Amino acid sequence: MARGENCLIIVAGHPTAVTNSVIAGIIEESGAGEHIADIFGLSGGVTHISEDRLLDLGAQKRKFIEGLRRTPGSILAGTHRMLSDEDAIALTNLLRTRNIGIVFVIGGLAGIGLVRFIQAAVDKNGVDVLAIGIPVSSENEVDAGDHCAGYGSAARFAAGAARDAGRAAAGGEEPIVVLELPGTDSGFLAAAAVLARDAVNPAPHSILVPEATPTRDDVVDELRRAYQKYGYAVVVTTEGSRDAAGTSLDGDTLASLLEEKIGVTARCDKPGSLARVSQAAVSRIDAEEAALLGSLAVRLSGDVSDDEQMQYSGIAVVLQRDLHTADKGEKGYRAVEGTQQIAQVSETSRRLPDAWLSEGGSQIDEAFAEWARPLIGGALTEYTSVA
Repeated sequence: MARGENCLIIVAGHPTAVTNSVIAGIIEESGAGEHIADIFGLSGGVTHISEDRLLDLGAQKRKFIEGLRRTPGSILAGTHRMLSDEDAIALTNLLRTRNIGIVFVIGGLAGIGLVRFIQAAVDKNGVDVLAIGIPVSSENEVDAGDHCAGYGSAARFAAGAARDAGRAAAGGEEPIVVLELPGTDSGFLAAAAVLARDAVNPAPHSILVPEATPTRDDVVDELRRAYQKYGYAVVVTTEGSRDAAGTSLDGDTLASLLEEKIGVTARCDKPGSLARVSQAAVSRIDAEEAALLGSLAVRLSGDVSDDEQMQYSGIAVVLQRDLHTADKGEKGYRAVEGTQQIAQVSETSRRLPDAWLSEGGSQIDEAFAEWARPLIGGALTEYTSVA
C-alpha cells in the first residue's frame, strides 16, 4: 500500500509559548512543497482519536498562519492519556480513511511516547506511515539535541519573574517570596532564574531544583543571611525539589518553613501554566527555532524514499548548538538542524548536569547561565536602585 498524500499534526501534552510557531512552520513548508496535499490537525488531542475530529489547516488563509506566530499556546489541544490496542486500531483506521501518510507529533515526553505508539500501531496494522517527532517543552524535558523549542521563552519568563519577585519583596510587606516554577523531575526552568541576577538585582538568593538535595538548615541559613543583608529574600523552587532527608521543599512548604524560622512574613507565588505560555516572555530566537523545526520536519518527510521509510519513521527533529562556525548569531550562539532516532531518546526527563549545580545544592553554576543566556532572546529590562 502506497503512503498517503496527506499529513496529520498532533500535539501531545502541555503547550508552550511557541507551539503554534511549530504548527505555522509545518503549514508554510507543506504549502511550499509538492509531496503533501491536505494538512490536518487533530482536534481535542488523542483522547478523541476515535472520533475523526480533524481540522483542515491547509485551507486557512495566510493571515491565519502569520497570526499563529504571534499566538502562544496551541490551536490543537494536547490532552493526553494512556493508549490501548483499541486506540491503535482507531488510529490506523483514521489514517487510512483520511489518506494520511505522514504524522507530525509536537510535544514533550508525551509526544515522544506517542511517536513510539504510532510506530507500533502502523507496523502491526499494515499502514505505510512516516512518524516524525518534534520535541517542544517549556521545561526542556526531552533529552534530544541541545535544548527543546519552547524552553527559551519559558526560561525568559522564569528570569523575569524571579527579578520581579525581588522587586515585590524589597518594596512590599512580605519580605520573603518563594517562587515555585514547574518542574517535577527536572530543574531546567527553575535554574533559568539565575539569569535574573545582575549588579542591581541580587535575587533570587537561592535556587532549588529536583537534581540537588541541600539540607533544610543550610537553605534556611542562606536565606536568613540574604534577609539580614538586603532586607528581603527570594528563593526559587519547584514542586519536585527535596532536601537531603527526602522531605519536600516545594513552594508552600518553604514559605511556611521560612516564615517560622526567620520570623517574618513569607508568601508563595505559583505562576504555573503562565510560565509555559506567556506571550509577554516569548523569545525571538525560540520562536524562530520552533518554526525552523516545523519546516525541517516537512522537508525531511519529502526527502524520504521508499527504501528509507523504516530508517526515517520514528525520528525526532532537534536543535543542536554550533560550537565551531565563526559566522555565528547573537552573542556567539547559533542553532543548527539535526535528527535523532526516537528509540535513542530517553523516556525520562532531561536532568541538569552535576557540573551546573553548586556543591551546597542551592545555587546554579555560571556555566549554566552561559549556556542558557542566548536562548532567552536578549537582555531583560534594566532596573535601577538607590546606590
